[in-house]
Amino acid sequence: MPIKKSSASDVFQRKISDFCDMRLKPLLQPRSFENIKGFMIGLIVFQSRPPLRAGRVDFQEIASLCGMNEEMSTELKRAAQPGFDAILRWLGTPKTSTARKLPVAAKRPLRVPAKPISAQPARRLAS
Repeated sequence: MPIKKSSASDVFQRKISDFCDMRLKPLLQPRSFENIKGFMIGLIVFQSRPPLRAGRVDFQEIASLCGMNEEMSTELKRAAQPGFDAILRWLGTPKTSTARKLPVAAKRPLRVPAKPISAQPARRLAS
């Protein structure tokens, strides 16, 4: 029987699912856990970014989408952040927690073309 090759999406979904089971499950009620886990996997399936505000993951929006406004604690945000960062990397967007620095072009010294200097100064003709 041939072994079915998994697509990158399937493999990544499994990794996020394992991440949720290990990191988020101990912090949440079963219903909230299933909601946020389904939300994260849905981001992968539909290849969409998590909600962002000012370049960072918007946990307030995620909490309202997942129906868990009361359970969105600082501890949960810290635990979930690496998962959302991984999804953003997988989608090919920059990481949310740091600003992207643009490379600075090397500056070359300004070269001014030299004017030919005549050996004798220019004289004015007297009229």
